[in-house]
Amino acid sequence: MYDTRVARLRENLTYPLLISFLPNIRYLTGFTGSNAYLLVAADRFTFVTDGRYGELAGRLVAAIDGADLVVYRSGLTDVLAGLLEGYAKVGVESEHVAWSFVRDLGGKSKAKLVPTAGRIEALRAIKDAKEVEALAAAAAAGDAAFLRVRDLVSAARTEGELAWSLIEAMRAAGGAQAGWPPIVAAGANAALPHHLSMGDELGSGLLLLDYGCTVEGYHSDMSRTIWLSGAPDAETERMYRAVFESQRAGIDAVAPGVTGHEVDEACRAVLRRYGYEDLFVHSTGHGVGLEIHEAPRVAKGSDDVLVAGNVVTVEPGVYRPGSGGVRIEDMVVVTETGHEILTSAHKELYEQ
Repeated sequence: MYDTRVARLRENLTYPLLISFLPNIRYLTGFTGSNAYLLVAADRFTFVTDGRYGELAGRLVAAIDGADLVVYRSGLTDVLAGLLEGYAKVGVESEHVAWSFVRDLGGKSKAKLVPTAGRIEALRAIKDAKEVEALAAAAAAGDAAFLRVRDLVSAARTEGELAWSLIEAMRAAGGAQAGWPPIVAAGANAALPHHLSMGDELGSGLLLLDYGCTVEGYHSDMSRTIWLSGAPDAETERMYRAVFESQRAGIDAVAPGVTGHEVDEACRAVLRRYGYEDLFVHSTGHGVGLEIHEAPRVAKGSDDVLVAGNVVTVEPGVYRPGSGGVRIEDMVVVTETGHEILTSAHKELYEQ
């Protein structure tokens, strides 16, 4: 598997690439530690790490044809400069390195350091069957947590307590804790798309949830909005219906050859008809994988073209300041003939 990924990267390399972004290194090697660099050239694949990870990296490198390992104790930039010797030009991941790193390495190496972006991310955007399987397992853990949401709400007093309960429920279903906290937004807090869930009490009305977990490093991401007790007011029901129909239109638009802009517009067209477009304050979605936000972009103006193997979210929302908001989100796999939805939790606003 990793040999295949490295081969795909090499197909488009015109000069060596020094890789420092850990999700990219994990994608190419399976490495899960906190310190590593890769030098990839047409004739070379060198893994660099410190003594903490020498044994782990050795096992990974042994499984990749032609790879070698360098374990350093000190002087990282000296080690990397030595590896670059003989190369006239080497690419660095411009979006993931500090200026000080480039300055220090450039001062010790004769190679010209060239900014590059998106080389590995473009490969990561197209998931293979094993990656989709991990994403589906993470989505299933999120679904399992939502099945328990009424009981979890009953046992929680605050948004923060419910957030931790969701994490524990996903862990019980096989998901590991994600690197971002769940959004649990009650009442007027639901009007804040990225509300920080702390000590505010849950109340009995509107509740917006946005949460996920990881399986084998791959993320899930889902949003649901529910009414906790009784019947919601007419405006909330109308807002919910608009977002529900908007999300369904966006999902229906997902297919190979469609741009991120076209999916976004499918959602916006419904909200425009309801008069809510101005209250939709974020993009429709994003790719999801080893990172919670990755390519392709599903947004207004995005010319990213969906292809089979992309996994994206579709998550329109409407937010009324001081009143509340609604967001519904699913993870969707682009297939050869259309799409498949990974998240399956119900989308009912309230129990009738």
